[in-house]
Amino acid sequence: MAVLDVPGARLHHTVTGSGPALLCIPGGAADSGMFAPIASLLAEHHTVITYDPRGISRSTLDDPDEEQRIEVHADDALRLLDSVSEEPAAIFASSGGCMQAFELVARHPGRVRTLLAHEPPLTSLLDEQPDVDPGELLRIHREHGIEAAMAKFMAEAGFEAGEGALPPGMRKNMEFFVVHLMTMIGNYTPDYAALKASGTRIVVGVGKEAAGQPAHEAAVLAAGRLGLDPTYFPGDHGGFASEATTFAPLLREILGA
Repeated sequence: MAVLDVPGARLHHTVTGSGPALLCIPGGAADSGMFAPIASLLAEHHTVITYDPRGISRSTLDDPDEEQRIEVHADDALRLLDSVSEEPAAIFASSGGCMQAFELVARHPGRVRTLLAHEPPLTSLLDEQPDVDPGELLRIHREHGIEAAMAKFMAEAGFEAGEGALPPGMRKNMEFFVVHLMTMIGNYTPDYAALKASGTRIVVGVGKEAAGQPAHEAAVLAAGRLGLDPTYFPGDHGGFASEATTFAPLLREILGA
């Protein structure tokens, strides 16, 4: 585990394998551990960079109360790439992590060779949007605790919520997500014209088993905005972890195209 100092934060990250650089961007309250099941499979052919986003797990902030902005998170991703390789790289982004990936590609044409955005939750594209109001979740968090707030979020997002108290590390990440990241992710709209003009090969992935969930349906619509058909992957919203051995070959095929 290495540490990269960036403005306002220290990013804990791991670099494994050899070959063209591949940056993995987690979403929501997740850290680099989200990619553990698949990273070793990808490292056979790529230099895989996984990291804890600022404010999550080991990546500490100078000011924990500072407003979080997609542009800053995209700059973090770019600095991580630059610290490993100056060559055009690939990005594999999951869920809310797709937002900073889209921002990076739009602002830095040519820096990213291929982007796989797996189930970007651009739910503003949906006719019927999930009843996930950040203000309401903050109220639930204050009055009933983070478990209750996340149970509400997971139910509206169509995900299965866990039961019981959260481990301390996960609790901290969930609280940071509800207080600081949810609004940042939910309010983001990609610059579709800039993405199409970027020269980056963009693939929008969806989980075969996630049909009907808001993130899945939103990702299908986002692919359409980019003039693309979605690419179907094994598993659900987190299929790259739960179905890593069948997910990885398809991802390697995309990265090698």
